[in-house]
Amino acid sequence: MTTQSIRWLLEGPKWLSFAVRKQLLDEQTDSKDSLKSKEIIDLVKVIRSKDRGFEALIKGKVSYTKELYWYLFFLADIGFKAGELNLDTSFQKVLDLEDSHHKFLVSKEMKPDFFCISSILLTAMVKMSEHVKDRLRTHLVTIMDAQRLDGGWHCAKSRAIGQKLEKSGSCLMDNLNILMLLAEYEEYINNPKLEGAIDLLLAHWRRRDEKWRPYGFGIGSDFKKLRYPAFKYGIVRVLDVLSIYPYAVKQAEFDDMLDCVLQKADNGRYRPESVSKMFNKFDFGQKKEPSRWLTFLLNRIEKRHPQR
Repeated sequence: MTTQSIRWLLEGPKWLSFAVRKQLLDEQTDSKDSLKSKEIIDLVKVIRSKDRGFEALIKGKVSYTKELYWYLFFLADIGFKAGELNLDTSFQKVLDLEDSHHKFLVSKEMKPDFFCISSILLTAMVKMSEHVKDRLRTHLVTIMDAQRLDGGWHCAKSRAIGQKLEKSGSCLMDNLNILMLLAEYEEYINNPKLEGAIDLLLAHWRRRDEKWRPYGFGIGSDFKKLRYPAFKYGIVRVLDVLSIYPYAVKQAEFDDMLDCVLQKADNGRYRPESVSKMFNKFDFGQKKEPSRWLTFLLNRIEKRHPQR
């Protein structure tokens, strides 16, 4: 991070300045002014709406590809808390979806073992609420109990331990999303039991020029595009998740992946290469100009990697 880069980031909207001061500069800062930003207010309105928000989710009418999941993901990344957005009651309704096996059916596409989908929503909720974080500890035990022989996860029951495909490889997206959730708990960050899941993500990058395509996942130009949020399996979210794990950042593959991204900087700034209409009112929802938010994210990844 350079002084010039930080200054440019702080010239952005108030919600971004809040994130920069809190997460990059480690300052004690208030989110009050950030919450008054029209673009933030508009996102929260959607999250609270009957047809697109939590009420619709509880009724099974919201897909993980819709706004609720990713608006909440974004708000949590900024650093907002559930109480500030009056979401505590909504979060409790999600927690009430937990079944007797400590699994969450939070999307109409889900089966009980689809941890990859629920982990997107639950990660955002954990970031925003200590209550949720405490409540999910039993759920995390259930996730760890479902870990496969290679240390990763796969939603197909035929690939569980004791089944005919138990020796097959795990799913990259399952691993990524579950690692994303576990990364919010200090006791898991250095847990050697997660090294297998991490290794699969790193090996996929290392073997990107081979014909190896685990369950259809390949690494080509689309994977390497700078985008936020990474709905799909993409380089920014892989780096963002792995950068939290000390084991991962010590590996050559992580450095190589990060270098691939850093080479795209123009005077320390990053331009989105793939965008979503869902976020067309934000600077990461366009390709013409550098994005302060995307630049913030990549600076956050670098900050977590002190060896560089």
